[in-house]
Amino acid sequence: MEVNGMPVCLVCSQQVSVMKKYNIRHHSDTHHAERYRGLQGQPRREKVKELIAGLKKQQSVFTSRPDISAADVKASYLIANDIALASKPYCESEIVKTCILKAAEIVCSEKLKLC
Repeated sequence: MEVNGMPVCLVCSQQVSVMKKYNIRHHSDTHHAERYRGLQGQPRREKVKELIAGLKKQQSVFTSRPDISAADVKASYLIANDIALASKPYCESEIVKTCILKAAEIVCSEKLKLC
């Protein structure tokens, strides 16, 4: 499969030097021949689809980033500030309670009013 203009092996994710039939066949024959030689027809197509899906899933880890809202970041900083000001371990129950309430006020204030 071609990734960023370079051929990449679906099995081992190694880049093949040049996108030529000989180079790709040589890589396949030297590294994966014994394991995949018996696959022909429909099982081979299914295995290729599975390997492509695996490669795309692996690449999506690096391309997609989680959606972090400003409220989440603000709550995180306020919690860290409260823990530092209290000079107590963060596992103490009163610190945990106040931190959770502050985070709830910032992150989901509309749902907090329903309670």
